[in-house]
Amino acid sequence: LALLGRRARDLAGSATGSETYADLGDQLQAAVEGADPTEIASLCDALDDPGDDLDYSPEARERFTLLAHELRRLRTAIGEPILDLVRRIVEMTGIDVELASSVSPAASARRDNLDLFVQAVAEFQAVDGQVGLAALLAWLEAEDEAGQGLDVAVPSEADSVKLLTVHRAKGLEWDVVFLPGVTQAQFPSNRSRSSWLTVPSVMPTELRGDARDLPVLAGHTPEDLAAFGAAGKAHDALEELRLAYVAWTRARHRLVVSAWCWSPRLKRGLGPSAYLVATREAMATWQAEPESWREAPGKDDPSPYADAIVDLPWPIDHATAEVERRRDAASRVRSAVIGEPDDLEDVLHLDRVGQWDAEIRRLLEEARRDRSSQIEVPMPSSLSATAVARLREDPNGFARDLARPMPRPPSSAARFGTRFHAWVEARFGQQLLLDPDELPGRADAGIDDEADLVELVRLFESGPFADRVPHAVEAPFALVLDGQVVRGRIDAVYREPDGSYLLIDWKTSRAMTADPLQLAVYRLAWAELHGLEVDQVRAAFFYVRSGELVEPAGLATRDELIALLAAASVD
Repeated sequence: LALLGRRARDLAGSATGSETYADLGDQLQAAVEGADPTEIASLCDALDDPGDDLDYSPEARERFTLLAHELRRLRTAIGEPILDLVRRIVEMTGIDVELASSVSPAASARRDNLDLFVQAVAEFQAVDGQVGLAALLAWLEAEDEAGQGLDVAVPSEADSVKLLTVHRAKGLEWDVVFLPGVTQAQFPSNRSRSSWLTVPSVMPTELRGDARDLPVLAGHTPEDLAAFGAAGKAHDALEELRLAYVAWTRARHRLVVSAWCWSPRLKRGLGPSAYLVATREAMATWQAEPESWREAPGKDDPSPYADAIVDLPWPIDHATAEVERRRDAASRVRSAVIGEPDDLEDVLHLDRVGQWDAEIRRLLEEARRDRSSQIEVPMPSSLSATAVARLREDPNGFARDLARPMPRPPSSAARFGTRFHAWVEARFGQQLLLDPDELPGRADAGIDDEADLVELVRLFESGPFADRVPHAVEAPFALVLDGQVVRGRIDAVYREPDGSYLLIDWKTSRAMTADPLQLAVYRLAWAELHGLEVDQVRAAFFYVRSGELVEPAGLATRDELIALLAAASVD
């Protein structure tokens, strides 16, 4: 690969200079600065013309030829729909076969992540069927820079450690949570976000949907620009603090917070961050001390990595079990091509013949499924409580939405319904970390306009819950039903005098047709989350317009919910 890179530099006509660069990114930027992008040579060009004067091994030249041929074939398919192109890349590179034959413990999760990526491409194409490769790459880049990232495969709840970003952990809880890297200048970060005043790719504040929550440029004088920059830093600090609140409140029983002082790239060590110091001060109020504590290293303290020598084994041992399996398969293919007779003993192994028969049956079954007009849609890794109700009510429609998700048009009724839920939160002085528009399942229909919303508020103020202080508002939960994760938020939870709980789901629509299955999920989730018997938890709909409290009888049990999901998986 190093020789191929040298060939690419030769094709680009570059000479090795004496300049030094801080990192590889600066070096690459300097290499292409001022050049026409269409004239910059790359490794792809070197693959087509590797040269005759470099000491490649025969196997390397053979691999160069195969890879260059694959890339040429893929370039001819650039104009295809992006989903077809992605599937062609997977098929041509053989990554699906490689993952299927891998013996690595992580192979299953990698296959799931590959399927999720293909599903994400399908959802992106469903928005506009005419999008091309350039649009997909731009979307992936924007998702990487400004989004929360694509969904990844979720491991099972049993015997597993979840590795998540703080953003992905919103609304979830675990018995033990580890927060590493709470180091000075790392968390909270000392890096300011890019401003639209200096970076053209950043959208101006006035054009963003969350403009009301962002600092606004008051004028164009130096003082205005300085004030805008200071306000931006203050906003970033507040966002980091909100993120820290999420991180520090994910543990039910034990929270472990740690930091580091040195890394190989640092010349001067770092100390604990302000968040870690605040954690230590909070522990002191409970007469507790951290297991280990270290202040920031001094200016003259040497780095422990300064004289470290990195040892690497050479040559690298590739004789793993997986490599041996592939070499054995390649040897058998070569033997079949040149016509060497198989060993008679191998032919007589009945267990191997049985494996072939089983493989043939699987291939025939796959072929029958491919020719069938019925499409199997896998269940997503997690469902909302409303999605479970929709699954029972209309499984075919639910499957169609999963197979080809379509964007929903904006609804004023849904927007006003969301605002009503936000008003209830503010009414009881409990503010979520999420904006109202981010709350899943809060798009209640039936509120026509601002006047109707005001009338709903008046009706609520005169209802039975106006003076009752809830135990919790918008309480998040994650319920596992036979391996299927169901997530949601309970509108309001009230503690009864006898110690039991009453779960309320606000309904702003005129029709009183809510599905009790949603309440069954809420009741079971709250009971299991707090270690209660199910009969200690009641659940009801409160129809704000009529002031009626409807508490359905005979809510579904855990076994009935599992049976519902199992039936959907079978169908």
